Formats: sequence, C-alpha cells, structure tokens
Amino acid sequence: MRLCCFSLKGGVGRTTLALNLAGCYARDPRMRVLVNDRDPQGGASAFAALSDETPFSVGRSRSPGFQIEITDTPPRLPDNEVIPEADLYLVPTLLDDASFVIFLRTVEVLESKGKPYLPIANQTRRMLITSQRVNLAHPKMGGAVIVRDRAALKSYYGVGRTVFSMQGKWVPEAQQDIFNLAVRVRNALKRDGKGRAAA
Repeated sequence: MRLCCFSLKGGVGRTTLALNLAGCYARDPRMRVLVNDRDPQGGASAFAALSDETPFSVGRSRSPGFQIEITDTPPRLPDNEVIPEADLYLVPTLLDDASFVIFLRTVEVLESKGKPYLPIANQTRRMLITSQRVNLAHPKMGGAVIVRDRAALKSYYGVGRTVFSMQGKWVPEAQQDIFNLAVRVRNALKRDGKGRAAA
C-alpha cells in the first residue's frame, strides 16, 4: 500500500499525520512500514534522528520490501508537476480560509491527474467559528476525516515518538483519531476507482 501526504500548503500537518499513521500501522509486527521523506526540510528525517528507535523506517527515497509506504511531500507542486505515485493521497487542511483556499487548489491538481484522495480536516476544535463550519461543509470535504487539535499530536515530535509510543491521560484520544484515519484509508482504498476516494 502506498500513501502520499500531499498539500500545496505548509503547516497543515502532513509530516505529523505521516509519522503517526506509520506508528499506527507499525503496531502490527508483520508490517514493514516506510516513511519516505521527500520534503527538502526533512521533517520526518529529523524526527527519526531524535528517536532512540522507531518501529518503522524513515528514508529519503523509496525502498523495496515494505508493505506500507507513506510519502511526505513538500508544500508545493514539483517543478515538473509530477507527483509521487500512490494508491491514495491524503490531503490535510486546516479550516481557516487561507488554508482552505490552498486545499481546494490541491484537490484541483489531484482531480486533474485522476488521483484518488481523502480529505482530512486537521487540528480541528470542537467549537468551530462560522467560516470553519462553512469550509467543513464544502462538497470537496465530503467524507473528510476529522483529526482534532490534540496536544499529544503536537508534543510527540520533539521527543521522537508517535502517539502510539506515548502514555498520558489524553493520549488514547489522539491514538483514536489516528486509528480512525487508518480505518478510513482502508475503506477509501475500496473505492470504485473514479474521482475522490469513497468515504
């Protein structure tokens, strides 16, 4: 299975989602999981350098022998406009207007290339302001995965750990958000093969 965290905007959580989703999949010891760090900033590689040991591999290129590969891309379209091949593109967005405009542009690029995608409303809060509710209700967000704004998801990085190797009162809720994303990825891969991935 090849997944790609793809957005033309920075700061929407591509690396956080890629690493924590890898941590979720790596709970199964039969799964060899790779995070392919294609972002020149090297966020996933820096995470791996902070970690004593990760249950998954982080590299700067594709490698054979992995059942699951999650590519973390830079926040821009490559100069040649060729995006990494994947079975499904995970498109995170914040719900503020600036992020959402770039989300729509990202979706437009994927649709023009016939790529299946799964929208993710990332770092959402329980109480949304009106514009955020409007953006969440947009047709392009149909079936979006909701990932809440969780301290555990923000604090994992500096210690080189995912929420699946952390403990604490609120960690199970963060784990559940990522587990729900993994379930939605599985369901989306059962799509009919046309346009946006099925919810």
